[in-house]
Amino acid sequence: MLKLALTGAICAALLVLGPRAGVAAPPAPSPTPSATPGATLQQIGSVSTADRKTEPIGQDSKPTFVVDRARIDALGSQTVADALVGVPGVNIFPYGAFGAQADYGIRGSLPGQTLVLVDGFPVTDPTTGAVQLGQFSTIGVSRIEIVESGSSTLYGTSASGGVINIITSVPRGEYLEASTGSYGDRDLRAGFGTSNIGITLERHVATSDYPYPTFAYGPSATYPGGIRDYSYGDSSAGRLNFNVPLPNGFVVRGRADASATDIGVPGSLDYPSTTGTQDTSYDSGLFEIEHDSTASRITLSVVGSQTRLAYNDPIENGGESDVFTGRSQVSLKDVISGKSLDATVGIDLSRSSGVFTFPGIPQPSPPPVPPSALGAAQAQSAAYFQIGASPFAGSHFTAGLRGENDSPQGSLLAPSFGGIIGAGDLRFSGNVGESFIVPTLDDLYYPGYSNPNLLPEKAQTADVTIALETGPSTLSAGWFDRNGSNFIVSEAPFYIPENVQRASTAGIAFTATMHPLRGLAIEAGYTDLYLAFDQVTGARLPHDPVGQMTLALTHPFGNTKFAYGLNWLVVGDDGDDAQNVSPLTAIYDSYNTVDAYIRYRLAPHAILTVRGLNLGNTQYAPVFGYPAPGRRAYVELSTR
Repeated sequence: MLKLALTGAICAALLVLGPRAGVAAPPAPSPTPSATPGATLQQIGSVSTADRKTEPIGQDSKPTFVVDRARIDALGSQTVADALVGVPGVNIFPYGAFGAQADYGIRGSLPGQTLVLVDGFPVTDPTTGAVQLGQFSTIGVSRIEIVESGSSTLYGTSASGGVINIITSVPRGEYLEASTGSYGDRDLRAGFGTSNIGITLERHVATSDYPYPTFAYGPSATYPGGIRDYSYGDSSAGRLNFNVPLPNGFVVRGRADASATDIGVPGSLDYPSTTGTQDTSYDSGLFEIEHDSTASRITLSVVGSQTRLAYNDPIENGGESDVFTGRSQVSLKDVISGKSLDATVGIDLSRSSGVFTFPGIPQPSPPPVPPSALGAAQAQSAAYFQIGASPFAGSHFTAGLRGENDSPQGSLLAPSFGGIIGAGDLRFSGNVGESFIVPTLDDLYYPGYSNPNLLPEKAQTADVTIALETGPSTLSAGWFDRNGSNFIVSEAPFYIPENVQRASTAGIAFTATMHPLRGLAIEAGYTDLYLAFDQVTGARLPHDPVGQMTLALTHPFGNTKFAYGLNWLVVGDDGDDAQNVSPLTAIYDSYNTVDAYIRYRLAPHAILTVRGLNLGNTQYAPVFGYPAPGRRAYVELSTR
């Protein structure tokens, strides 16, 4: 009866959802590093991203972190950007509350240098090289795997910093959730599924009229406090998954997604707007047929997506600018398993396209600039292999190579080598390789701000990790390095992209997981990016915090009716403020926040959750001129 009452209450909540009520999404939990196998990792069991195949969590040599569904639910991560906050080595730079753009990177990389996958296939916008993770719903997402190492051998362009793989699955049973909170927060989710097919839906709206204090960056850049009153978000999303076993070792599976998001774009503090809006619609589909035999797993995959982004500001932009993009890919992959040898071989064929439309711009004297449109496309074809060997117990070594042709840029090779050696409680792993980034359609064709002669960016990457497991506790320490050339930059005053930059990044990373009391887990991570150097200008690279620390204390339900958690995030100065203001007297891109939640199980299928975000009411701006929300509180009723 209580489950039926809860279902009715949540469905009734949909009736009070206004067009602009919403949520400022909470941060994600600390993840679990594959480099430190332990009690928590055994619950995860296997990963599929690092070596482009499903394997035990301790067998991949690349540093891999996992944010699973249980953690997404516990912390209420509404978007993928929320779920990635606090992952060691991952940086998130939100421009505001729910729906706003959120830049991201791994260990000093930028969005265009960090590949985002859904179920193992790229979803990067071919015009910008980025993904709207601040609008990407976590409905139907079973886990997110983050590989913090160069991965172009297996995945191609944009993977020099690492890979974020958003993995979806068929929902099991019924799931309902409704929440409300600060700044007009309202969210409603539902999921229904059998063992073979299921659907998940979400309606999420936000007014996000949050206050901000005075930001005094320097004598020439001081902005009085006010209300961020044009940052609303309005989103609907749905996802269908199916997984159907067939006779003789065949499996057919697939996914279909659709989402639409409408947000206000208030601009930065130095260029505020009360008329800018952005509408984004995204549709994608995946179909796979797989055959599994004793020593081989062959998969044929067909995936496609299309996006329409309409930015409209009649005052600042002269009207509406539309960008239509599409991407399709066909892949054939074979995973071969043997007693001491294994291999992953495959072919990827893809095509990306974009159409830009621009408003007419009135001029003081004729003739005015008329509306215009431009279309462009890229094609990629690649073959790759990665061979693995286990010459002795506790070891696994890999060598791989990708050959890719990118039209019209030309051909590229991306080799890589990796290995693992286990000795008792110790585990040593390391990787070296080359990665590349193909120029985007914006870089090559955007009218007035493009360069058709650009070359791909190239980077040499390396990382080493040592891990120690002692009973329920795990510790890891690692070093990473990336050196790049032909970096594509757009500098003032013309902002035309050029291959001019050479850069080096290097750092150390530490993680720890402990279980001091029954049911209680403490997870900590620290990343020190001690080198982020532009070899051309001699300056530190922007958007690269010197240090970032995470500390999480969690207690799941277990045998009790209560679960709780606390997360502390400390982010150092990322250099963005210094790039925009001189002289700089105050820094707002370094900050620390504390989030907490407590959950109470009312019944087997009814959980009441109370969350508090940024409990210290820290006032900060991760991106220059874009204030972040302050203290927030949320109440949620859900079936899991």
